[in-house]
Amino acid sequence: MKRIPQLFLILAILFSAFPLSPVQAQDASPWSEVFDENGNLRSDVVDLGVTTETPSWMSVDLPFGQSLQLDANYHRFQTADGNVVLAPSASTLFFMAMNPQESGLADSAGMMSNGYGSMITFLGLVAGDSLDWNRLQSERPQYKDPSQFWNAVLSGQENAWTWFSGWGFITKLLSMSFDDVAMRSAYLMYLNGARNCALIPGGCSGIVIPGDPEDPPPPVCPGPQVTIQQPTLTVKKLAPANPLVVGQDPEKRGADVQAMVTIPPVIFVWHEPIYEEEEFCRAANAGETPNCKTSNSSLVNDGVEDSELVFKECLRHVEYLPDAVASLQATATLDGASKAWITGQLGQTHYGASVHKESFALVPGFTTWSGSCNGGTCTAVANALKVPFADPGKFNLKLRVTTTGTQFQGVTITQPRNLSADGELQVYVTLPALVP
Repeated sequence: MKRIPQLFLILAILFSAFPLSPVQAQDASPWSEVFDENGNLRSDVVDLGVTTETPSWMSVDLPFGQSLQLDANYHRFQTADGNVVLAPSASTLFFMAMNPQESGLADSAGMMSNGYGSMITFLGLVAGDSLDWNRLQSERPQYKDPSQFWNAVLSGQENAWTWFSGWGFITKLLSMSFDDVAMRSAYLMYLNGARNCALIPGGCSGIVIPGDPEDPPPPVCPGPQVTIQQPTLTVKKLAPANPLVVGQDPEKRGADVQAMVTIPPVIFVWHEPIYEEEEFCRAANAGETPNCKTSNSSLVNDGVEDSELVFKECLRHVEYLPDAVASLQATATLDGASKAWITGQLGQTHYGASVHKESFALVPGFTTWSGSCNGGTCTAVANALKVPFADPGKFNLKLRVTTTGTQFQGVTITQPRNLSADGELQVYVTLPALVP
């Protein structure tokens, strides 16, 4: 199991300190449309699934003129009255707090009814130790304590990145973003979001506008599900059975190393609401000519024929999405014990014994790799042949792979993954015995 990054732990501790209070019957808060008296999502809340976008406010400037663009990730819901609720991932929530206007955070009606106070605390806990407070207070003497500074950050008056004392904190944040498990610890409320969906994070995807006769009623289907299966990675010696150092091998054979990757498909399950148009007789409006009866007891036509979309079923779809290999690297490195044996014990009996070449870049270097996908399963292989190992001992083999991530109909389903595997290869040497 991957270790949860430090930022996730801080988020978990922080938001556990602000539990969602059960909504009482007399509470007129819009949160009563989202949660029941036990703090659970109400059954009439529509799950809109996960939305991913790449906004400009999730871009980080790196040293040497480089920059990195990250994805924003939200799980969204819609209430019966058309309000929209977002559950952003931890990294998305962080950047929303850093850019409240651009991200739409400032337009929300609150975060689990706690407002922005807990967000300020969150920023102070996470980033406070990484800010150069001496420089900040000398150049901005108006800030007497950290909370005043974070209030200015949330209102858009300050850029927090300017005051970081080093790149350690940003590096940790970027590492967390790459390995983001989409932890969600907060809900953001957007009032009348269904009528202003273009102004909220994630846009209008999946949102139903209440009262629009062209739109069908909100679907009641389950939300999407994503299952990530474990890949198989190997890096190992192929031949010969007992490779000799090339200096003792008259054929200079060396050794063959193979790297292989098999990545099962990401299983994406989604449900399509199926509607059918049904005719009915509704009450006639002023100026309309009645042509049907609204009830069996009606003696004369008192209504007009109309039609409506009626929900019938949820059609389950299962997609097997390929997560292809984007890059593959393999290396071989002589371990420390073998180097010590060569320069120590072997050097005492064989004059001039030394380490000739302790590491090799196998892929790329001795070969390239090739990959393909079939039926959602992706594979990659590389064979580094006749690698001229010149030193005896154990070589540690390392395989590192990056995947492309998965998409469905133009929407990102899973982010790229960093995968790795280790192996070893033994190289032998023949030591002549002294005969008296």
